[in-house]
Amino acid sequence: MSRAAELLRDMGRLLTRSHDLEETLENVVRLVARWMHAGGCSIYLSEDDGSTLVLRATRGLRPECVGQLRLRVGEGIVGAALESRETIAVPDWQRDDRFRLFPESGEERFRSLVAVPLIMRGMPMGVLTVQTARPRTFSAEELELLETISAQVASIIMNARLIALVAREGNIEPRSAARPEPFAAGTILRGIASSPGIAAGPVHLQRPQLDLDSLRYQPAASRRGEWRAVQSALRQTIRQLGDLRTAVGERLGEDFADVFTTHIMILEDQTFRQRLERHVAEHGDGARALREVLEDYSSIFAATPDPTIRERADDIRDVIGRVIEELVGVRQHNPPLRDGVIVVADWISPSDFVLLETEKIAGMITAHGGPASHASIFARSLEIPAVTGLPDLLERIRPTDRVIANGLDGEVIVNPTPEVLEEYQQRAQGFRRLWGRLDELRDLPSCTLDGREIRLSANIGGLNDLALAEHYGARGVGLFRTEILALSSRGFPDEDEQTRVYRNVAQRVAPDPVSIRTFDMGGDKAFPGEGVQERNPQLGWRSIRFLLDREDVFACQLRAILRANDPGNIRILIPMITSMDELDQTRAILAEQCERLGLSKLPPLGVMIETPAAVSIADHIATVVDFFAIGTNDLVQYVLAMDRENERIAASYDAFHPAVLAQIRRTSDVARAADIGCSVCGELAANPVAVPILIGMGISELSMTPFSIALVRQIVRALDTEKAEHLARSVEDCARASEVREKLWRAFVKMGLIDDRDLGPVIRRLLAARRSERRSTPPERSGMLPS
Repeated sequence: MSRAAELLRDMGRLLTRSHDLEETLENVVRLVARWMHAGGCSIYLSEDDGSTLVLRATRGLRPECVGQLRLRVGEGIVGAALESRETIAVPDWQRDDRFRLFPESGEERFRSLVAVPLIMRGMPMGVLTVQTARPRTFSAEELELLETISAQVASIIMNARLIALVAREGNIEPRSAARPEPFAAGTILRGIASSPGIAAGPVHLQRPQLDLDSLRYQPAASRRGEWRAVQSALRQTIRQLGDLRTAVGERLGEDFADVFTTHIMILEDQTFRQRLERHVAEHGDGARALREVLEDYSSIFAATPDPTIRERADDIRDVIGRVIEELVGVRQHNPPLRDGVIVVADWISPSDFVLLETEKIAGMITAHGGPASHASIFARSLEIPAVTGLPDLLERIRPTDRVIANGLDGEVIVNPTPEVLEEYQQRAQGFRRLWGRLDELRDLPSCTLDGREIRLSANIGGLNDLALAEHYGARGVGLFRTEILALSSRGFPDEDEQTRVYRNVAQRVAPDPVSIRTFDMGGDKAFPGEGVQERNPQLGWRSIRFLLDREDVFACQLRAILRANDPGNIRILIPMITSMDELDQTRAILAEQCERLGLSKLPPLGVMIETPAAVSIADHIATVVDFFAIGTNDLVQYVLAMDRENERIAASYDAFHPAVLAQIRRTSDVARAADIGCSVCGELAANPVAVPILIGMGISELSMTPFSIALVRQIVRALDTEKAEHLARSVEDCARASEVREKLWRAFVKMGLIDDRDLGPVIRRLLAARRSERRSTPPERSGMLPS
């Protein structure tokens, strides 16, 4: 084991076993000084006002200065490190004008100084310093190691401050709620088909809402015995969290597993345990005591004006809820998933999804969301059948139920009879037979009958998706959703981490191109560490608006992309451009980062066309970019003024609306006139019945979830370009989406695909006319089979 690995191991043990903050900080400075062969190591923490730093622990400075030595943020090298949020390493402070000497501390005996800011989820917490008696130039490896340690220490400080906040507040009385009756056997629920396929299996409730007041629990006979039971539940929960942390770390990396380290720290915190023990001693009921502490913490954190602390309320509720479940014997979500389960949830956010053991999931059912929601997109990426739009589901489903998730028709059948189960198993076999047939076309070119090549590329969210992209024969990556990296790590990855990921993807895909979209945060994708709440987030501070305001995040990502472009196949894609001013600022920042890295040539730059504003000025945008990528998910949303996550109006969210098709046509025409590329990378690209229109409009690249490539390739190979162009021109006269589908029906009849044994049912279902639904009622059937 290397010295760096040994230090990180020792640091991890120290941080997870310590309970008192001051003691922990003293242990940290002692350990770092010893391992770095340094005479001095200190930790300065920021005061509540955010403008002052105070010495809180030291090895090498005079002990009496702890708690007394203060300096302003921006003052000296230490203050400058926190203000800039960057590590500052000075081999000899006597040669640096920024140094501020505090004679009372005794630091005049030191010469070198490294100051590393302590940052937690974008929030400045303090500074870690290392000093040596002789001038010394620290290596890049040493600085990287200190930054890793600083990130761990910042997490400890954040947790300690949250615990201290609770210690100053009072108790909150819990609330109760009753649950309705469970579903009767054989109940058929009508939702929205959001990922194709059919799956049957036992229910796995993801993050169920426990009715804490109604839990039946018999405490131990004595209060001492009850406290032992609570301690046992704490130990079991910590063990489970440790297993989860290991599993997620192996799958996604150590940074992504840090959330479980935080959860363990909460349960091991001395103040938390003392508070819990006091409640047990008062009334002898461990479940009640845990519930009281849960409400205490959650209410206090949720009420604080600090957005970062507010976000932690869910962490507190999750981890203490696990202990309650362990104590009373309820284990809906503590253990790892069983093989072949149907995950049932209220709504699965992108940040939730990355924590699931997806290889064990047979199907998914969510109460909220539509086919264009991110949970649905992820399900399709992983070939998991899914149904959405069942708002009353969680009120009545039980963990002992077995269900069928019919992702072809949007049906969910609860506790089906053996006869019904057999019927759906046969339908599932038919679906698999179709996909097996399509798989045989994987290595064939995606060319029309007259020889026009259409590039079929993949939408990915990380390295794990590349295997699927390769399996289905994707020609490059048309959309790399980099925000998944930030959401999964619950914070923006640093430049080096991003560079490694982007370079890995580019190398594996080369020589085919990779379009890396910069962080598309906001809207339905929460900002890591920003705590932003808006009345209408889809029209607010999102995507390029966020990036231009947070230039530190934007510039860091652009540098990482530029550094990763060793294979020369990376393209940069900017989301949600609505004005030339935004594009001008973006190009200026990109040029500045390119100059900073000493690069003479920029990668191809493209923009997402996903608003009517971008379509309207597309001819101006085309003069300064290299390609367009039409994002139909947001384009449909903004053209039709419909929330794509709202299952109540999902039946009207229709990409075949003539207004949407007109926007795509104009964008493609502008790109062709400007001689730049134009792709479609939204869900419409993955809808096989849309392929004739898109190709007829001149689109030359379709980017989609890897799973969809096989079916789309089959359609491309059955098309004639001249007939597709005629079809695309004919739909310009349509006034209704139903008229567009009628024209498509006739086209597929002429192609001979409507009567195909396996493919015909899929096409017929996709082209079924969608009747209008009342706003208060979700559609009985989706009539739609997205990718």
